[in-house]
Amino acid sequence: MTTKEKIVETALELFSRQGYDGVSVRDIARAVGIRESSLYNHFENKRAIFDGIVDFCVQQSELYFRQRALPFQQGDDASMYQGIGMELLQELIERTFRFFFDDPWNARFRRLLLVSQYADSRCRDIYRQLYRDKCVQVQASVFSALMDAGDLRREDPETVAAEFHGPMFMLIHTCDSFEEARPFIRAHVEQFRKNYEQRPQP
Repeated sequence: MTTKEKIVETALELFSRQGYDGVSVRDIARAVGIRESSLYNHFENKRAIFDGIVDFCVQQSELYFRQRALPFQQGDDASMYQGIGMELLQELIERTFRFFFDDPWNARFRRLLLVSQYADSRCRDIYRQLYRDKCVQVQASVFSALMDAGDLRREDPETVAAEFHGPMFMLIHTCDSFEEARPFIRAHVEQFRKNYEQRPQP
């Protein structure tokens, strides 16, 4: 691990425990084991360190989703999910949301944004964009494709996505592990299926 990578990792751990405003550049340098002046050889200031954390965590997220052929952002081709059936859709949902629990970088990054959003407007904006807006946009794309294929009842995709994501958002922030969240996820998906699955006409 390079010194720059160690600075990013250490800063994320400190920020996630003490909040962005609760940590100084000196604190980070001390935890890394280097002089404060040496840290400035890698980052201009604390905000630049934060930007490095954001960039790395977004890259890690995209890598996870791309490797598993999961939708990552609005505009990704969602037609591959047409006709997959509700059983495979449930598996897809579980694989998607497992990331929020299993990836240690994401867990600390989410905690950083959660504890810092009230004191730092940028943390608040990133938190809302990544864990609310982006999730609803991606889910709306998938649900729209499933509606086009006749797998789900035709409704407004964004409204359906918001309804679906609300309980998932709560689970991400209140459960300590995926295993704890899984039975609630399965119950939620099953109820979602009952509400929106397109039934064959008699």
